[in-house]
Amino acid sequence: MFAKCLLNDIYIVNLICSILTNMATIKFLIQSKNTNANIFCYFSVGRGQFYKRKTRETIHPQFWNQKEGKPKNIQSGTAEVLGHIEHLKAVLPKIQTHILDHYRKRTDTEIINGDWLSEVIEAFYTGGRRIEHLDYIENYLQHYLTEILPFRKYKGQPITRRTRQKHETIILKFRDFLKTEKKRLKVSDYNIAVGNRFVTFLRSQNLNDNTVGKYLKTTKTIFRDAKIENIAVHAQLDQIKGFTAPTPTHYVTETELTKIQQLKFVGNDRLELTRDWFVIGCYTGQRAVDLFGMTQKKIVNINGNEYINLSQKKTKTPVLVPIHSEVRKILDKRNGQFPPVFSENVESAKTLFNKHLETVCKLAGIDRLEYGRVWDTEKKYFVFGNYPFYLLASSHVMRRTFATMYYGKIPTVVIMSVTGHKTEKEFLGYIGIDNSTLSEQMYAYWQQLDNEARNTPDEAGKTKTANTN
Repeated sequence: MFAKCLLNDIYIVNLICSILTNMATIKFLIQSKNTNANIFCYFSVGRGQFYKRKTRETIHPQFWNQKEGKPKNIQSGTAEVLGHIEHLKAVLPKIQTHILDHYRKRTDTEIINGDWLSEVIEAFYTGGRRIEHLDYIENYLQHYLTEILPFRKYKGQPITRRTRQKHETIILKFRDFLKTEKKRLKVSDYNIAVGNRFVTFLRSQNLNDNTVGKYLKTTKTIFRDAKIENIAVHAQLDQIKGFTAPTPTHYVTETELTKIQQLKFVGNDRLELTRDWFVIGCYTGQRAVDLFGMTQKKIVNINGNEYINLSQKKTKTPVLVPIHSEVRKILDKRNGQFPPVFSENVESAKTLFNKHLETVCKLAGIDRLEYGRVWDTEKKYFVFGNYPFYLLASSHVMRRTFATMYYGKIPTVVIMSVTGHKTEKEFLGYIGIDNSTLSEQMYAYWQQLDNEARNTPDEAGKTKTANTN
């Protein structure tokens, strides 16, 4: 009988559990005089470490013993009231045991605070804790790398190796960022404020703003997939936006391209290869990954005209690239074949091409100052500034040269059919054309129309002239 009384007494149970859990104590209390006052759990784990959170239980204040932290022992009342009192007498000890049990089984990495208490109480009602291994960002990121990223798809197709590498790089950066935070972050903590701190961290790594903006945008994709594992995300996640910054649009002029074409190389096959690939690139408008994949087998003849038939690797866009007379000269010089590539690995081929292109542009005297970035071998990052053009020359120059060289001469939609750009806005941004440039072009068209009107014969056969009166 005595043992039975002890087990039914919340205070005694509390005392026993406290000893078993390093003196952690729990008491229930109410703070309202309302009819349905919420019952709070007061959890103490040591000096200065006490936390209070609300349970889902309620009670009328007249039936609550605040001193003992439990319902009063009442013998009379409605069936509803008596039933509710009995419910509380049964459920509050269970909540207490549940909390103390989780506290006793806590891991070394768990942070015991008010949030921890809220989540444990919530778990009592939902059947399981929300804070589990994957709720912490560093654990989730590892899970993402092994269990989600390898199976990601884009438009129904597996993502490319390059996309996977970008995600891996971003996760590596985010892990470094987590080391700078003052507390261990959960996936549900990733909000606008944390995103802004991540941006500040990335900028401190001397990354340009376009890269920073892309990294921020991709983090939203990574954390959004946490929902697959039923992991809570912050309500602000979808409001985290990437951003872009104006980038230098480097290209060579037609005069400069002619200088490069006229270069003579004696005993340096690599520079000649570089020059030939550069000319082909400037007249085909393709990315390096597609350019270096061109072979004789991809040349097709349609109605007597020659085209290079390819599917752009980045966007999967099929394009037919007309073979320009300057490209045909290079093919004829090489018995109908495209120049050999520097390496079967595209990234290695681009690296070697860029290295030799600097020499080619320097020999052609293309040394005008342009704003851009150059890799600093001592600082180990790119430094922006004004540099001679040949230091900024890379494979990207070819595609921009093609687009810029023919813009305004050929309908934009025709150029886009070769470059593979989906929208005119995207195309104009690529070559650096803004609204002010378009406005200037409008004046030029008006002047052209006025000149044509002045020089058009009237019905009497006389040329119209401007009225100077």
